[in-house]
Amino acid sequence: MMNCEYAFAEYPDVSLHYSVSGSGPRSLVLIHELAGTLESFDHVVPELEADFRILRADQRGAGLSEKVRAPFSLDDLVADAHRLMQTAGLGPPYFVAGIASGAAIAAALALRHPHEVAALALCAPSLGTNPDRRHYLLERSEAAKRDGMRAIVDMVFEKTYPQHDRGDPNIYAEHRARFLAIDPVCYAHANRMLAEVALEQSLRKIECPCLLLAGRHDEMRPPAQVERYAALFQRAELALVDSGHIMVVQAPGAVAAAMRRFFLQQ
Repeated sequence: MMNCEYAFAEYPDVSLHYSVSGSGPRSLVLIHELAGTLESFDHVVPELEADFRILRADQRGAGLSEKVRAPFSLDDLVADAHRLMQTAGLGPPYFVAGIASGAAIAAALALRHPHEVAALALCAPSLGTNPDRRHYLLERSEAAKRDGMRAIVDMVFEKTYPQHDRGDPNIYAEHRARFLAIDPVCYAHANRMLAEVALEQSLRKIECPCLLLAGRHDEMRPPAQVERYAALFQRAELALVDSGHIMVVQAPGAVAAAMRRFFLQQ
């Protein structure tokens, strides 16, 4: 990756780890999934660095950011992302992309700061939680807290990273290892945060253009569900990626190409 700089930003309530790379004139913010880290985008970033200055960060409780013990909300993660944009020296307008729960953070960021966000790319977006899904999130968070991440890794990967989506075995092994390294308490906090996300009624208020990417064989967020989300935006474009749920890891080239095309059109 081109001149990737890693740093920590300590705020009164949390320490956050982030990286900045790329030499392009546009500001791009990439937001990882619930069980991810900034490394989730490692194979996406090289395709975008010539056109964008790119900010990635470990969300509170994830990666090398502080392992908090207080519960946190979607608003907390939006505030973290916004202050990191300023700390990292990226100026608006921002192009913002998120994967899964990271897409909820990206959408909420556009709602909170509409004059700063130029466009969104939402990959396999998680923008609302039905009762069954909420029960699943809370159940797996309790299992992780009680028994550790190894107790749930196979159950989670059965839906998010099944055998037919594994492709490069080294990339799969790295992703699995990062999952096993998650702090179970912070993972539980993140699951509870996602269980409370309910953005569907607010999506019509987002004025900027939005690209929604659906994984062709995503069992967690099937294309039909992403298509239903797309209908809730003022200005949305839907595209299919030949991938499962964690498309930024499973099909990074296709995701990078779709983002680059869409963002450079705006």
